Amino acid sequence: MVGQYLDRQDLARCVRVSKSWHASFVPLVWSTIWAYDEHFKIPGTPSVEAFLRHSHYIKDLNLDIDAPQEFSLTPCPNLLNLIVRFYRFKQSKSIDIIPVEIAKYEQLRSLTILNGCSNSERVIWKPVHYHNLSELHLNLLEIEGTTAFWVLCSQLVSLKLGNVSVDEMPARSITFDRLQHLNLRLKSQNPIEHQLDWITQCSNLTSLNWCYSTDIDDEHTSRIMKRFAPGTWPHLSELSLEGIEFTDAQLARVIGAMQDLKSLAVHTCKVGSRFLKALRHHSQTLISLDTTSCEVLTRSLVPGILTSFPHLETLYVQPVMCEDIIDSPPWVCEDSLRLLYIGFLVTPNQDAEYNQQVLQRISRLTNLKEIQLVRGPRGASTLDLTLENGLEHLATWERFENFYLFTDTSRFSARDVEVWIVIVLSISIPVYDLGGVEC
Repeated sequence: MVGQYLDRQDLARCVRVSKSWHASFVPLVWSTIWAYDEHFKIPGTPSVEAFLRHSHYIKDLNLDIDAPQEFSLTPCPNLLNLIVRFYRFKQSKSIDIIPVEIAKYEQLRSLTILNGCSNSERVIWKPVHYHNLSELHLNLLEIEGTTAFWVLCSQLVSLKLGNVSVDEMPARSITFDRLQHLNLRLKSQNPIEHQLDWITQCSNLTSLNWCYSTDIDDEHTSRIMKRFAPGTWPHLSELSLEGIEFTDAQLARVIGAMQDLKSLAVHTCKVGSRFLKALRHHSQTLISLDTTSCEVLTRSLVPGILTSFPHLETLYVQPVMCEDIIDSPPWVCEDSLRLLYIGFLVTPNQDAEYNQQVLQRISRLTNLKEIQLVRGPRGASTLDLTLENGLEHLATWERFENFYLFTDTSRFSARDVEVWIVIVLSISIPVYDLGGVEC
């Protein structure tokens, strides 16, 4: 019970205390193992001998494809979660990335295959029988043997395909009734109509994250919108769309077809009054909203969001006019909001008083744990976070943990930084996105 709260270093210390402690803590030390190629030189990577001796404890295995062969050939009878990684340190031809020695683990629940290279690696998918497999995650891969692959996918609960190409989409005779969570980013060689036909076959989805990387015309957008009719996915409560440019009216119809929406992320769409009206039908269930890359059609959108969703925990919005924040009615999400990503549009004629009023308003988010302040559009600066301009208002954030600042040239005194450290546990100022920060 104690061991589950300790890191690996402390667990290793506990193992050395006594024989009884050794017996209690060794299974925890070996429950999660990283087996990398020697190029990584990662501390804590076990020796082959130690791996062989403790393999029966391993439940989670992170395996580099170029690691010593003993790591993939050694039976791990209790293995539940497997991550296989390509880093291509060695020259090798396309191979079957799922060796028979690993595929025989019928108890496996989660399988992840990641390619860390920029080029896709060809994978020859053979029929395997993972009777308990429920989660599959593939990245930067080209799949051959699609029939066997789709048959395996039909038993999954969660499927994530990132920059993956397949020779063909599944036959209509294959059902995907078990699939609840789908994260899909296929290569453009798979036409959007074929992808949409398959997604429609997954009738029990509760979450859909779909990214289409190639531009599509208005006709295809209209076809996609029509598929989001009531009853297509009756259980869908989490939706993320990227690369699909819905209009305000189209997006409103998509949202209107959903029941009990919990999470919504839309990119490159137009959001306005119709979108907000449809979204308000989910005021009691919505907990996460992301419209950062959308074209905002009305300035009342952000105030409308802040005053309509009492259970909102995560909000990504930009741009936001300072006066819209100051003059808006009370925010119903003041107690619920945990993460705020916001880009203020600060105009040159707005003085320090405006800055103070905005900081005073967001200081009411008493349960906020993280804020990310980004530049507004057209390179406009974000808020001035100095004591001179109202930084002390943020001292009300007692639960605050992370502060991310993406800004233009700013000057901070030692006292400003001192107050930041008192307010937050972690501060990040990404230098790659700065015109310059001086402290």
